[in-house]
Amino acid sequence: MPIDYSEYHPKWSLISRLIRFHRAKNKCEWCGAENYQPHPDTGSKVILTVAHLDQNRDNNAFSNLAALCQRCHLNHDRPHHINNRRFGRNWKRDQLNLFKK
Repeated sequence: MPIDYSEYHPKWSLISRLIRFHRAKNKCEWCGAENYQPHPDTGSKVILTVAHLDQNRDNNAFSNLAALCQRCHLNHDRPHHINNRRFGRNWKRDQLNLFKK
């Protein structure tokens, strides 16, 4: 599913590059896998992404962001993905809307 960048900070591209290339030095900050190289555990090509550690896209403090390979990012987001599958992506929003009348 494509990422809707309209939900991110207007300068997300710059923020992401700063985290991935300058702070993380082109490596996963958790497992050390190098960007564009085979992953040491899976052998698949690593593409670094930037994760919001608290799952809040509005919190772009550098301390809340981490450059992660796909494997680490997916493992970090796993509980969030499980809830989305169980309750639907907009479950929390829909619950809040029940009380707005």
